[in-house]
Amino acid sequence: MTTRLRFRFERGGGFTARLCPDLSPETVEAVVAMLPLEATVYHSRWSGREINFPVKSPASVPRERQTCTVNAGDVVYWKEWEMGEAAQEALAVYYGAEVTRDHRGYLPVNVFARVPPDEWPEIERVGLRIWKEGGEGVTVTAVEAAA
Repeated sequence: MTTRLRFRFERGGGFTARLCPDLSPETVEAVVAMLPLEATVYHSRWSGREINFPVKSPASVPRERQTCTVNAGDVVYWKEWEMGEAAQEALAVYYGAEVTRDHRGYLPVNVFARVPPDEWPEIERVGLRIWKEGGEGVTVTAVEAAA
């Protein structure tokens, strides 16, 4: 059995993501420690096909194998790294290949989970709905699934 993240949305729909401790072990540990999460999820302004929501990690999350290029299904942790303890943090899910950035330019992220390809249409459906209709509630929980 492996732990997955389950995302459920207020206006319906959801998907799961497989945690990737081989990519970002400390990020996985920090995110699991935050669960369950309830937040309002928004559509990105800067990074294209992305939905995201703010979080506050109970521990300092380090930069782990960071990238500024992501694919559909990537689940990332981002932070205003240069801001220290006052930094904003968020989790984001991508429904298309994108370059991660904010109003200042490229924004390196930790990829820590991946949604399987057969669930990408659902991410896109939810993402487009949030883009068109605005933010909505999301609940993220841990579930056990067959490897």
